[in-house]
Amino acid sequence: MDQPLIAAIVRFAHEAGHLKNVQRAGWLLAGIRHAESVAEHSFRVGVLAYLIAAEEGANPDRAATLGLFHDIPETRIGDQHSVGKRYVETPNPRSVIGDQVADLPPVLAEHIVALIEEHESAKTEDATLEARCSRDADKIECLLQAREYQREGYTQLEPWVKTMVDSVSTETGKRLAKVALEVSPGSWWEGFAAAFDR
Repeated sequence: MDQPLIAAIVRFAHEAGHLKNVQRAGWLLAGIRHAESVAEHSFRVGVLAYLIAAEEGANPDRAATLGLFHDIPETRIGDQHSVGKRYVETPNPRSVIGDQVADLPPVLAEHIVALIEEHESAKTEDATLEARCSRDADKIECLLQAREYQREGYTQLEPWVKTMVDSVSTETGKRLAKVALEVSPGSWWEGFAAAFDR
């Protein structure tokens, strides 16, 4: 591979890294001042997509990759919260990703465009199971984050909780959403901490 193509990959990686600087805008409506970044969100979406897909009998590697890449277009269009979407028209992520990968090696560009296309098709009749798992992971990640913010004392998060629970479509996603309402965000370490004190 020649130098210009390698340089294009490095530029794309820098652009993807910019998601660490893009705040998830919806949390601002709930009064959260230091909200998670899109990159933080996308990381856990990838993990959840893998877990959901494994339980659903889908390809977990594919679902995780969809989840990891699904918000890459937001480096250029930002994260628009639900109130803003009523008034501001943002470009389709499918067209944004085409611009983002234009300088990449063609085969690599095709792969990345296909990831965004597949994730964005999650609500259509012909959606792949992997896309549905990735979309559910996106919703469940938001639900988990809302629960974590509630634990920190933020009180205006019930609309996120309800909307996310109602948005999942896979059986695994529905079970996870239901139990996420019951399991404390700190439960993963509370048992360890209690045992450690002995």
